[in-house]
Amino acid sequence: MAKVALVLSGGGAKGAFQFMAEKYAREVKGYNWEVIAGVSVGALNGVMLAQKKYQRLEEIWKTISNDQVYTGGLNVWSAIRVAFGAKSFYGNRPLRELINRDVEPNKVTVDLRIGVVSLRTGEYATYNAAHPDFKRLVLASTVMPIVWTPEDISPALQDMIDGGLRNTSPLGDVLDAEPDEVLVINCNPSKAPRMPEPPRNILDIGRGSLEIALNEILVNDIREFARINELVRQADEFNRANNLTDDKRFVPRKTDGTPFRFYKLTLIEPDEMLDDTLDFSRSAIQRSMERGWEKAKAVLG
Repeated sequence: MAKVALVLSGGGAKGAFQFMAEKYAREVKGYNWEVIAGVSVGALNGVMLAQKKYQRLEEIWKTISNDQVYTGGLNVWSAIRVAFGAKSFYGNRPLRELINRDVEPNKVTVDLRIGVVSLRTGEYATYNAAHPDFKRLVLASTVMPIVWTPEDISPALQDMIDGGLRNTSPLGDVLDAEPDEVLVINCNPSKAPRMPEPPRNILDIGRGSLEIALNEILVNDIREFARINELVRQADEFNRANNLTDDKRFVPRKTDGTPFRFYKLTLIEPDEMLDDTLDFSRSAIQRSMERGWEKAKAVLG
């Protein structure tokens, strides 16, 4: 049976699209994940899938609201707090409580990798359920700078934030597991993001700028993956056409000398931008879920 890896991007409330696309792939098309990598909301969806808490994940997305994710907002009081040293405009206590309640590391049954970035060093790292602070690392992977306060986990893990800042779609995190197929579910389209209306405040400007930067990372990552995949395919075709023996075969190699291999890549992403990252209203979530199901159906058949 083919070994399949699932890659889940970030996107806040847009994770509802991801939830339904994965549900279609698993329930309708029979996909079974042996490796899961996620950042931001992809870390949340990923850890629930890795625990096989499918019903609970569906319940969360079908009942979620803004006040179940964050507190506060962009107002006079939060601006005063920031002026006096606060590190964010919002609080994430409800999300922290949800993670503490629903994430049980001992129930993770697949190879799960959660991506987090250190604001201090700028470095990206992945962690699995064996880490003693795994729950806090899952929370840290969701922390959008300015929106929420960076997470101080331990002396070695200070100011940890959203893994999506370095790895919008953590495709590279699963390749060492050598899957036969990689299914990537992104919450944003590959096309450049467009604002539906002019920015209303500094938070809109910050989020809009971040989405542009993350889109560029996403496009470059997918393009580079596809380029290497094509080189491997062409090399294999050349070797077969010329009946080359193993010692004479042309094999594209990484800088460390190990050979690249071909991976079947399946990409599911929305055609257009979904609703706002922090819009957990029922109408926005429902729209994203409907689009996720329909897009997965269109891609997977």
